[in-house]
Amino acid sequence: MADPADVSEETTEAPTTEAPVAEEETAREVEPRGREAGAGRGHTIVVGAGMAGLAAANRLADAGERITVVEARDRIGGRVHSIRTWEGFTIDAGASWMRGEENNPLAVLVREVGARTAVFNRSTETAYDPKGRRFLFDRHRRNMEDVNLLHEHMYWANVGADPSESMEEGVQQALYDANLVRARARDAKEIVHRIIEADHGADATEVAFSSVAALHEFSGDDVVFPDGMSQLTDHLARGLDVRLDHVVLGISHDDEGVSVRVDTPEGEETLTADRVLVTLPLGVLKAGQVEFSPDLPGDKNDAIERLGNGRLEKLFLLFDEVFWGDAEVLVHLGTQEGTWFHWYAGQRIRGVPVLVCRNGGNAARFLARMEEGDVVEHAMASLRSMFRKAPDPVDHYLTHWMEDPFARGAFSYTAVGSGDGDREALAEPVDERLFFAGEATEIEHTATVHGALLSGLRAADRILGTE
Repeated sequence: MADPADVSEETTEAPTTEAPVAEEETAREVEPRGREAGAGRGHTIVVGAGMAGLAAANRLADAGERITVVEARDRIGGRVHSIRTWEGFTIDAGASWMRGEENNPLAVLVREVGARTAVFNRSTETAYDPKGRRFLFDRHRRNMEDVNLLHEHMYWANVGADPSESMEEGVQQALYDANLVRARARDAKEIVHRIIEADHGADATEVAFSSVAALHEFSGDDVVFPDGMSQLTDHLARGLDVRLDHVVLGISHDDEGVSVRVDTPEGEETLTADRVLVTLPLGVLKAGQVEFSPDLPGDKNDAIERLGNGRLEKLFLLFDEVFWGDAEVLVHLGTQEGTWFHWYAGQRIRGVPVLVCRNGGNAARFLARMEEGDVVEHAMASLRSMFRKAPDPVDHYLTHWMEDPFARGAFSYTAVGSGDGDREALAEPVDERLFFAGEATEIEHTATVHGALLSGLRAADRILGTE
């Protein structure tokens, strides 16, 4: 689902249908404006203009609900963030993949938008050992067969797993059950650990073993978006009243309705409505940046505390030319702290000599202690162990999702000690005034864009009473 930084150019500007405020209207109480409510419908404030918030707002508005979307950033999209820093190449600093294109609800939106998609050619995947020596094709194929075997053993072994059991315990048990030893065990174990870190943004010791079987995966290829994933959220936002640079400070509710206190460039304001839909990322909820009055129920606060907040960052490197051959995926085993394990090359899909790497969990924490220039040098040292004459990059882009005050992480994960019940508690409405959505409220589709989409639609249906 896990990285923005300051950029000079956005792919689009956020749409808004907000009417100008009259000059004499200087009171701090500001009546929200949006689409006119249909007969029998009310007014909902949506907090957050990411995928979940916009999907919900779009469905509610189509049903005749009056909608006001408030967004802390100066752009829409949330953790979907496409930017153009290099000519001919769109960086998806945040979410970038559609995980399984067959029967995926996100695919419906992709077709509606007419967005181009592309698949990395996995048959070109090339692996290298810790010293940068290229594995023979048969060796890498055997490693991946061993990885699949471990995953199969982990899947069946986690049935009835206790919430206190970690993914690390599951990996160790699977190694024993699969009877893998020596080099085969070493390589398979490392690859599984790197996959866990990328999928959960956390180490195997931090992730609950029960989450192995919790996620539902769609069939078909995983695809990326050459023109950026932000075109999907841009499409959903069309015609909506989206108010940017509105930082939510507090949310209160009673029998009369809800009040949302926001900090804006013009000062502090209070918006009122019948209800509010909260789509704040788990990291923001954990940080307690928004004051709720009355306090959230105990089970919801407990869920926020127990669920894990994943760290995943990306590094994009732009070069003058391709020096890594035809491979579109590079695998490097045995690197320091598990960094720079998976490189994705953009020469075919994007037509630009770019390499992209994701680092999650401990690898991301390790790199976070470095200055940005040192991170690039560390990456190049890894690349040069595989390609001795690799030139310096002409430019780079490094994400910082964990430091972003409106994200504070990449996506949620099921931490040791947490479970599906926590996600259900997080999604549960409060007094039919406060509703919640976002990938952290999903059980089978957590940490994905389609999970965020589904959560928004679910919350909208609850508000409309059609769930």
